[in-house]
Amino acid sequence: MPRERMLRDSPVKRAILAGPFPLSGEELAERFGISRVAVWKHVRELRELGYSIRSTGKGYVLEGKPDVPYPWELPVSSVYLPETASTMDVAWKLGDWTFVVAGTQRSGRGRRGSRWPSPPGGLYFSVPISPELRLSEAGSILEPVLSALLDALSDLGVGAEPVGKAIYVEDLKLGGVLVEVSGEMEEVRRAVVGVGLNVNNPVPEGAISLRMLLGEVSLLEVARKVLPAVEDGLRRFLRVRGSSKR
Repeated sequence: MPRERMLRDSPVKRAILAGPFPLSGEELAERFGISRVAVWKHVRELRELGYSIRSTGKGYVLEGKPDVPYPWELPVSSVYLPETASTMDVAWKLGDWTFVVAGTQRSGRGRRGSRWPSPPGGLYFSVPISPELRLSEAGSILEPVLSALLDALSDLGVGAEPVGKAIYVEDLKLGGVLVEVSGEMEEVRRAVVGVGLNVNNPVPEGAISLRMLLGEVSLLEVARKVLPAVEDGLRRFLRVRGSSKR
């Protein structure tokens, strides 16, 4: 089994990518209380991950970036794995509200134990939460997630509709949602919500992707819309449920 590499957020990387350019390595080192060698190591890692960063006499200049939803590119707490067996498995081991995003999954899970094909180019993520619901209410987690996805897709210019745990466009499957729960007796203590969305990836028969609908789209920009929408939807849902129990 290949070793899974997990990339975590980094304020230094965010600062390097934010500019203004040219960006002085010395100023960055002073700002974060680290050495210039440490700054250079961050720059080197960014280059290895596909960023085009040129060194000049006045500092670093960002000339291009990959279309990848790395943690330092997103407005939510997240980790990124270029490849993993399943984002669901990783999410169970992490703290609440940490999105697990993967470039591809070897064993992505779908409904009723089916496999969710996860070739490169799609958006695959899971997020753990602590909903404190009755087991009979676990299915209610699905509604705010589907609603958030539909709103985000609408912002992208795509009209979709929910069918069970999936999202369809004109009878073709665009994405799906999976909810797994754990707890004691009749109470759900923790849950993991997983989402798979076809973006630029090849799709099987009966499915459709955003690229097929809109032309080539940015996976990173889709992630920037979808992940915060899902988090906001879930947080509102939990606040309302919490208020109703008081």
